[in-house]
Amino acid sequence: MKCHFLSIVFMVLTITSCIQLAGLTSGYSHLSQKQQERVVKCDGRISDIQDYSYVYEVTVAQVKEFLSTHEKVIVYDYTPFCTSDNCVSPIRLKQFCHEKGLELLVISNIYDDIFKSLSPHYPMLMIDADEHGTKRRSKYIDAFYISLLGKTQKEISYALYHYFYKGMYVASFKNIEDKNIHF
Repeated sequence: MKCHFLSIVFMVLTITSCIQLAGLTSGYSHLSQKQQERVVKCDGRISDIQDYSYVYEVTVAQVKEFLSTHEKVIVYDYTPFCTSDNCVSPIRLKQFCHEKGLELLVISNIYDDIFKSLSPHYPMLMIDADEHGTKRRSKYIDAFYISLLGKTQKEISYALYHYFYKGMYVASFKNIEDKNIHF
């Protein structure tokens, strides 16, 4: 009986850990109360954000408005804990964009570790999952980028960087050093 109970406890803990690690949801519930208080819906234009100590939930319409008022923009589909060679720190990407004359929007797709990336140099944005009627991460990411790019994540091979020129989608790429992208 004791072994059976311990097996059940172990299974529940394993499943709970996998759900958190796999990022099946936004991760909002993993934030502390203090962190949750620093997550707000962007109630105006992204360009008007001045306090970079908050995380701002944004809609596709707000991103499109920003894109329409800036000539060259990189939208970074940011996963804070990503360790792939293709994932770069937003600070490094901001510097790269500055050197190339590009604006940058860092849009996180999950809350886990998001507060480690706050910076006085750019606003930290988060996909507003409520806009897409789901808390499932894969579904709201797909819905957001289909609305923004007109393409599915699969069609762009799950690229993290999206280049816009005068509000129009140009290309997606996996690595900021991609020589095939001309800004």
